[in-house]
Amino acid sequence: MTSEKKFITSSIISNPAQKTTAEKPAAERSITENLATAEPSTEPASVPAPLDWSALDLSADLLDLITKAGFKEPTPVQQRAIPRAMNGEDLIVSAQTGTGKTAAFGFPMIEKVRGRNGTYGLVLAPSREIALQTQQFFNDFGAPLGVTSVSLIGGTDLKTDEAELRKYPQIIVATPGRLCDHLERGNVWLEYVEVLVLDEADRMLEMGFASQLNRILDQMSSSRQTLLFSATLSPVVEKLAHKILYEPHRIQIGKTSSAAKTVAQDFVFLDESEKLRELRYLLYDERGTVFVFTRSKDRAASLWRALRNKGFHEATQLHSDLKQNVREEALQDFKNGRYRVMIATDVVGRGIHVDEVAHVVNYDMPREAEDYIHRIGRTGRANSSGRATSFVTPRDGLVLRAIEKLIGRKIERPGGQAGGPKSSDSKPAPRPRSQGRRRQSKPS
Repeated sequence: MTSEKKFITSSIISNPAQKTTAEKPAAERSITENLATAEPSTEPASVPAPLDWSALDLSADLLDLITKAGFKEPTPVQQRAIPRAMNGEDLIVSAQTGTGKTAAFGFPMIEKVRGRNGTYGLVLAPSREIALQTQQFFNDFGAPLGVTSVSLIGGTDLKTDEAELRKYPQIIVATPGRLCDHLERGNVWLEYVEVLVLDEADRMLEMGFASQLNRILDQMSSSRQTLLFSATLSPVVEKLAHKILYEPHRIQIGKTSSAAKTVAQDFVFLDESEKLRELRYLLYDERGTVFVFTRSKDRAASLWRALRNKGFHEATQLHSDLKQNVREEALQDFKNGRYRVMIATDVVGRGIHVDEVAHVVNYDMPREAEDYIHRIGRTGRANSSGRATSFVTPRDGLVLRAIEKLIGRKIERPGGQAGGPKSSDSKPAPRPRSQGRRRQSKPS
């Protein structure tokens, strides 16, 4: 994505023709740390050179759809996972976000179920948004080949689900809770499912779906093929994998504890009361699409209202308090460009695929260091450049140290803090020289 970034750090050059607050000298800008993620990949040397799609043993008509979709060559995770999935192997796949994991399990599943009557594929996802995106993938690449699929998620009419299940779709995409609802009602049978995919397995366990997963697995044949995809391989995920997979092959692409090398990371140290003002400066400077993460649904709704009260109407919100049709509309409007700013929580924001996001803002620091990596993975995808800015308050010391430990790098702290004056204008007022916070940039 080509987007003009006027929020200057050592790695970004502003257009001198633009007269904005970003052009103030460094002494007038807030303290920040620029952290470039240039760590080497841990991918083994035996990983093959980029292959053509035709080398992955996919059918000619699916290859035609892939070409029409503009997929030039398979990503590393697709190169390594697709052949083994096509061969019926169980897999544990760990890779950074934005590496093409959906296609890595989606294409083999389409090939395995096409032309057959009955339900043979099941994909479990932690959130409604991820489930709907996966369903859209099967609509795009499966439906033209006669493959039927259905999504089962909360917030929709159960009777509509029942009607779709009576058609025996070849693939079911579901959240664990909703699928268990249908199991209780006798609307679905899983004993004939041959391929199970656990997408974002770590997130499902973090969200407390362990009991639902156990119930679903109890309804399935032990001879099934299982593909487990997880951004991180925590001990809990490893325990689950040991329990449900048979002689799995492990695939890890790069370091899952690091962001894409194309993401420049900034840390702005400030007080809680200064966050809204700093965000307004950032949104005024950054004209590309922006993901803003908060720690809770109440914080997301409150921030959205606060921006609107300040005259900013380019943002939408996405969290679990919204009705399902409102969430779908908000996400679609963001993707279509009606809104350029999305305010979201971790629960619904993780795993969402939106092309060409220019900037991710951690308005609230995440509770867990791993979520930091997942959040900033919304930008810098598919080798495009991106930026992530994190607002760090004095109470964020523990998670900041955890992030340092995770990424293996130190983040420089400021020597002091000072706040600027408040402004109620729709465009932030310039910061006075005497009260402005300094921004210190560390070259990558």
